[in-house]
Amino acid sequence: MKRKMFLRFEGLGDDLFVNTLAYHYWREHGKRVIVAGKKHGLFRGNPGVWILPTHSRNVAHKFGRLMEELHLIESMTYLEYQTNEEQGGMKPMKGHIFQVLAEKVGISEAPKKPVLFLSEKEIKRTALPSNGKPWVAIHSTGVTKMTENKNWYLDRFELLASEIRKKYRVVQLGMVSDPVLENDLDLRGQKSPRDAAAVLASCSALVCQVGYLMHAAAAVGTRSVVIYGGFEAPWESGYEQNINLFSKLDCSPCWLRKPCVHDKECMKKITVADMLDGLKKVLEVGDENQSF
Repeated sequence: MKRKMFLRFEGLGDDLFVNTLAYHYWREHGKRVIVAGKKHGLFRGNPGVWILPTHSRNVAHKFGRLMEELHLIESMTYLEYQTNEEQGGMKPMKGHIFQVLAEKVGISEAPKKPVLFLSEKEIKRTALPSNGKPWVAIHSTGVTKMTENKNWYLDRFELLASEIRKKYRVVQLGMVSDPVLENDLDLRGQKSPRDAAAVLASCSALVCQVGYLMHAAAAVGTRSVVIYGGFEAPWESGYEQNINLFSKLDCSPCWLRKPCVHDKECMKKITVADMLDGLKKVLEVGDENQSF
């Protein structure tokens, strides 16, 4: 039985997409998928995958082409959902990323959320103290390698964290280089992407920008308040159980990687009060939709 191979060497969220599409392909077609990406840990535990042991895009591509030539695999598919600069630049999508990718690999029904197979031992090992106020996770910034247009404002994040701590405990996740916010537990740079997802399982909510953590939170059933602004839109990458703050302007979603000519007006429109209102709505729902 020939297998397929799925590749994606971009962000952490993209590795979750590979993991998810491989799992759903296996469930629908009964064939395990060979996968490769930057963070193999995110594939661990998935019954639908064989992990290619390389972190190199070039090595994975060469290996895949060789297996195709030797008829050892049916096909190799790079899970691309956006056009690149050489193809004319990134453009708004017609549907959700999962819909685009499901059609690309031959899955009849697009996944509703990412999948990540965490063991009970992992969740227990990373669990936050349950005594006291509920935990709210926060992420202060995004990687600017692709674009600055996805980032909100540090002063607003600082005020937001301070306001949240009046009622809840705040755990900060992200890279060690992220600006530190007022928090009760600083885990910046201390958790692998997989462990960060396990930490989110202990949280009542996450407040963040578009990125890996919002996908990881969806995978473990934690609702989020997500700052979209106008770079991309919730119908392209978001989840219905979240509060997704999107600014509908003539130019949004833009997918613009160059500096914004409108001084990020879409981000300016999202206030701390908007975030707090979104958090209130998410927390009011409580656990009733955690099994979405």
